[in-house]
Amino acid sequence: MPVTIREALSLPALAAGDPVVLSGEAALERPLRWVHVSEVRDIGTLLSGDELVLTTGLGMAASTDAADDFVRQLVEVGAAGLVIELSAAYPSVPEPALRRARAAGFPLVALNRPVRFVEVTEAVHRTIVAEHFDEVAFAGRVHETFTELSLARASMSRLVEAAADLAAGSVVLEDLGRRVLVPAARDEPVERLLTDWERRSRLTPFLRTSGRGGPEGWLTTPVGIQGGAWGRLVVTAPRDDERARLVAERAAQALELGRMIERDETSVQLRVHGGFLLDLLDGRLGAEPVAAARLRALGVPPAASYVGAVARLRSEAPVDRLVSVVGDVAGLVGVLDAVHVGLLVPADTDLDALARALADVEPDAVLASGHSVPGVLLAATSLRSARAVADVAVTMPRIGGCVRQADIRLPGLLMSLRDDARLQEFTEAELGALLEYEARHGGGLVALLRQFLAVGGNKTELARVAHRNRTSLYPALRRLEDLVGHPLDDPTSRLSLGVALLAHDQRRAG
Repeated sequence: MPVTIREALSLPALAAGDPVVLSGEAALERPLRWVHVSEVRDIGTLLSGDELVLTTGLGMAASTDAADDFVRQLVEVGAAGLVIELSAAYPSVPEPALRRARAAGFPLVALNRPVRFVEVTEAVHRTIVAEHFDEVAFAGRVHETFTELSLARASMSRLVEAAADLAAGSVVLEDLGRRVLVPAARDEPVERLLTDWERRSRLTPFLRTSGRGGPEGWLTTPVGIQGGAWGRLVVTAPRDDERARLVAERAAQALELGRMIERDETSVQLRVHGGFLLDLLDGRLGAEPVAAARLRALGVPPAASYVGAVARLRSEAPVDRLVSVVGDVAGLVGVLDAVHVGLLVPADTDLDALARALADVEPDAVLASGHSVPGVLLAATSLRSARAVADVAVTMPRIGGCVRQADIRLPGLLMSLRDDARLQEFTEAELGALLEYEARHGGGLVALLRQFLAVGGNKTELARVAHRNRTSLYPALRRLEDLVGHPLDDPTSRLSLGVALLAHDQRRAG
């Protein structure tokens, strides 16, 4: 940590002078950049700020006004403080100069015994330089730690644990919905660290850059690049703001890099197999005749209609384990990304039988399908739907055979998108003010909204199920309407709020 005025006064070289603080007690924690010895009257021209000035008073002794002007210059130039060695020649600080220092909260310290200023400057400068060296060494250690972890493709948990070790305090990685992804407790049980976490987190606003905020003074750093934050790191009780900031920012970079690598770490060969499917999803195949010709060139026989399907594992095992099982179908099979294997097959393919065969070999696997479509280009929508359904299916109890949208419906769709920052941003936009109000004041308005939506906005039915009379119900609904910022009588508004509340409840349950 930077050397402060208080720490400088405690050094033996200065403590030997029996220092007495005459003003600016509250500013003694100000960090020092340097120590300067001067006896000239025009002191302001020699300084640039944050210096501790040592003097015997020669530059102040000409008159009371000269002393007052000396202090004025130091205050205006931003000096850290003034230490005056009193003597028979200069026995006290003139009252006008002292008043000015006190009015500005400027630290002014009197030494009652002589000291060797050269020893003072040497001692303080040695401490400052040593501190700078420590900071450089610490920054190097932080850089080396996260570089090694990144090269080793360390998990999110390991990166957050390393951040907590370096910051010497508890660190939490959370997403945009305030759900804890990785906690790393230090000097406290993890259950105490996470007590009432969502409410406490909502009282600390998301910042675009690193900074302190909220009633608990958390230091937070967004995780994500180019404004696309998907979470944030929280240092709950930083002991040293600068070090904690350095650690959090470097950890955030490592987390984002790791996330990018995970999305791209499948082998080149498997990604080539999925080239056609990726072109299909991205709309790069051109017209239907061109797409059909390319598909035939890949060995897939023409068909009246096609269906897109996606296989994935519940675990994080490599996807090439799936390819060997589903690769014998009469269609196209290719890797979409690090966890999804895509299929484009004729619509009459028995996907239920394929799903059972896949489960026999890989019990951890699921197979999901989209809808049947008449043509190759339209299969892009079928493939997207299958991928969303597969992502939901791995979070649900096992379903015999191939999983389809009818098996998961809206809750399943939202479950598949729960880690998508866009859904989290939508949920926060719809419910953020309400959830923050509930975190601060309680009152049960979230529960009231849930009941209101469950009865389709029928206030009479709401009063019955909520066991409230209308006199108390209407003000609560008006307050609820003010917080969500939309009319509750509007069906579109209720639909949006219902989707947002369902997504919020799923994230809390998950």
